[in-house]
Amino acid sequence: MNLFGTDGIRGRFGKELTPSVAYALGRALAEEQTGTVVVIGMDTRTSGGLLSTALSRGVFDHGGQVLSLGIVPTNAVAHYVLKTGADFGVMISASHNPPDYNGLKVFDKYGVKICLSKQEEFSNKILQTEVFLPNGEEILSVFDGSEEQYVDYVCEKIPLDCDNLPIAIDCCYGSAYKLGKEIFLKSNAKVIAYCDFAKGQLINVDCGATSPEFLAEQMKNNGCKLGFAFDGDADRLAVFEETHYLSPDRVLYAYAKYFYEKGQLAKNTVVGTVMTDGGLEESLKKIGITLVRTDVGDSNVFDEMTTNGYVLGGENSGHYLLSNYATGSDAIINALLLTAVYLEKGSIIDYTAEYVAFCRKEKSLLMQKSHLQYLKSTNLLQVIKEKFCRDHPSQKLVLRFSGTEPKIRIMAEGKTTAEVEQSIVEIIDSLNKVIDERKKML
Repeated sequence: MNLFGTDGIRGRFGKELTPSVAYALGRALAEEQTGTVVVIGMDTRTSGGLLSTALSRGVFDHGGQVLSLGIVPTNAVAHYVLKTGADFGVMISASHNPPDYNGLKVFDKYGVKICLSKQEEFSNKILQTEVFLPNGEEILSVFDGSEEQYVDYVCEKIPLDCDNLPIAIDCCYGSAYKLGKEIFLKSNAKVIAYCDFAKGQLINVDCGATSPEFLAEQMKNNGCKLGFAFDGDADRLAVFEETHYLSPDRVLYAYAKYFYEKGQLAKNTVVGTVMTDGGLEESLKKIGITLVRTDVGDSNVFDEMTTNGYVLGGENSGHYLLSNYATGSDAIINALLLTAVYLEKGSIIDYTAEYVAFCRKEKSLLMQKSHLQYLKSTNLLQVIKEKFCRDHPSQKLVLRFSGTEPKIRIMAEGKTTAEVEQSIVEIIDSLNKVIDERKKML
């Protein structure tokens, strides 16, 4: 059984994710070799301290050492694994999920999320470890100055003079609550920050990258030219130019065009996923760029990039992988680079005017775990999808299980809004009929 979803071990704290799981993971990491060193970072969730204590005890009790970064963005953990020569890194965060969730994202010595075989190996060890009972304080070394050094690193990586450009950032009370503002201030931007406090009980609540309507409301009156919203661990990004929201696929198009014009787009190829807009694929093709697709998950995108030497990839969730700048999706770095595009090219909306999106609609269907398990044990999702594609050959459908929540993800893409909205209704009806039939059999 693999406990790792599309982005680490994740669940509600005290239920699916407990200190025992964190302790067992620490043990599994420590037992990889003698003297294992693990770098730990976290977001602002109130459960982060308990998980950090358990994780560090698991490492220490089995011969390893822990280096604590405190509250930092996810990519800072990957950066410090490389910088310190550590063996592993763990980010304690449930990313965009609500405050009662938490998660454990694991990085290898290269600052990359661990591969599938390691996920399965660690999962087996975690399931075989006895329940952890707290028996002392966390044993770790604190990396003094990690925040300041990361600010310096990012600003040196992307030297930018914003010339007092007014920029709004929504830190969603998460791991970028401090560093996001400091990095943009050091880049000489005039920063208006929202939700820039360490309030884990409010993380992602009606704010941040997954609730862009909050920043949209602020952009109406704050006079800012650009607006950026981060999620809980600052790996997702939502973008505004004045009051206009830029879709993630349009943002990816802007990166691709910019790097292409500079001769920095390796093999003139961008990596997306099955969820990437068909309009992006056609728009890229018209300017000489190829789109390659993978399954959902930034680790899948990254694997495709490293395997074939590509440097740009992304998901329409707001994850962007720019491998010349980071080993993972860093929303702050990505926001800085988009600011660089704006400073050099002017309006991003005008710069990407030739991008034409297809009509699409996405829906997440919350389900009881027993129903999800039933569907996963059958091929019914595939049967529903195949029937839909036969009935609607001009449309595209993605139907999949969420890797982070008890939901089924639905995406329909077609020629008109009415068409795709009706398709979503049709798919939900089909799923509900399957569940109703199962209930009758029980």
